[in-house]
Amino acid sequence: MKILSIQLENFRSFTEASFQFHDTTIISGHNGAGKSTLAEAVVWCLFGTDIAGRQKQDEKLMRLGAKHMAVTVTWLIRGTPVAISRTRGSRQGSTVLVNGKRAQTGQIEGWFGTVQEFLSVFVPGYFSSLEPKEAKAVLSRCVPDIPKDNVLARMNPESAAVIQHDQFVMGLDSVDFAAQKVRQEMKETEEELLRLEGQCQAYQGVVKRGKPAPFVPSITEDERGRYEAAKRELIEREAAHGHRKERLRDLYARRESLGRAYRALRDSLPQADTHCHTCGQPLPQDKADRILQEVERKRKASLTKMKEMLEEGNAVKAEIDKLESLPDDASPNPELVQFVQAMEDRLKEEHYRKVAYDAQLRAYEQAREHLAQVQKDIEVTREHLQGLKKRLQALQEFRFEYLRAQHDQLNGLFRHVSIHLMDANKETGEVRETFRIEWKGRPYRLLSYSEKIRCDIEIGRALAQAKGETMPVYVDNAESVQRLMEETFSGQVIAAYVADGPLTVSKMPEAQGA
Repeated sequence: MKILSIQLENFRSFTEASFQFHDTTIISGHNGAGKSTLAEAVVWCLFGTDIAGRQKQDEKLMRLGAKHMAVTVTWLIRGTPVAISRTRGSRQGSTVLVNGKRAQTGQIEGWFGTVQEFLSVFVPGYFSSLEPKEAKAVLSRCVPDIPKDNVLARMNPESAAVIQHDQFVMGLDSVDFAAQKVRQEMKETEEELLRLEGQCQAYQGVVKRGKPAPFVPSITEDERGRYEAAKRELIEREAAHGHRKERLRDLYARRESLGRAYRALRDSLPQADTHCHTCGQPLPQDKADRILQEVERKRKASLTKMKEMLEEGNAVKAEIDKLESLPDDASPNPELVQFVQAMEDRLKEEHYRKVAYDAQLRAYEQAREHLAQVQKDIEVTREHLQGLKKRLQALQEFRFEYLRAQHDQLNGLFRHVSIHLMDANKETGEVRETFRIEWKGRPYRLLSYSEKIRCDIEIGRALAQAKGETMPVYVDNAESVQRLMEETFSGQVIAAYVADGPLTVSKMPEAQGA
């Protein structure tokens, strides 16, 4: 793909401008003429960022005082002209159109990749300025994934067997996620093992001390009986004294009531009369006998009732005599109170001793019952933890071998460039991840500007080839790059030179290109 033309409106210093591009395009002009602005316009049109890939820069990119800005870049994509436009109003987000229609989701990225991938090819020097993590992400998207079986074949067979059934559908991202889960599970398992070991030590300490000696009460049954009797007497005395006057008042009333009822019943005992109430003559013998029998029955009933009243009266009198004989002072016997209090202290102390004994006995029996199971759980947990460690080690080895295979595959794309994804410690043999770029065996930081541009062009060419697309390359300050046009480019070249005079965009003459 290549750029055919660019149209700008209110973008940076341009009010309205239009430029045509060629396979090899020369941009020249004095500093500030807008050479870099054309490259930035391409990036903003595609991704809405500035040339450094930063988001939300529209206010800085819009010409001062303007209400809106727009950029249209016409591309030749797989032989077909495609016009991509981005327009931004003063208070709204930008709108992207493809051939006059709203761009579909992912359509731009499908052609050009992410903004980082595009800039890594389009702008030499951008890729080398990325943070190592971001640069690795660009490489991982441009270099095909390494098949899992290829990575397992490079690993230790024992480690490979641990993860051979795992599915890493997202490549290294899946490996990192699995390792994170294993680390979390290891942390939880270590905490569980620590808890079990503490529990085991506690059980062993209890078992080692042995079963507690049988509990021997310090209070005899006789002392308990005396305590219960004394406490009952104090309660009864307190209750009796509290209700004495009220009870005497009730008893006096009951005695008076019984006396009246008794006397009334005694005075009304029935008498037998066997004479006629009219004429005074004796009644017939059979009728007189019935009267006598009825009177006798009623007298017996009355006498029985009188006897019951007499017995109740005697009981009332006895209770009255008992209550009246009690002293008026309600204070209990001091010796009795002291005895009860002393016994209650002893009983409380004995209760605490019994509770402590029961707890020790339960702890001993529980320790004996659960010790073997806890020891078994410890062994199972240790085996599980060891398995997790082996799994983590296998995942780490897989990640290392994946990176090593990717490193080999990546550097196979270059002629002079070497990208190092790992370093080995010569003393310990430990391998750690890194990110270093070398060109012709020299570190990138030691290269001249011209050499850095050549290095970045080679990296961009390899990334474009890995992606399967030819991409344009914009070289700023091209006058500082020695023999630039002798470099190998896979696609369109746009070279910006500082020169006296206004901005011009033209096709490089054939003689100069040669």
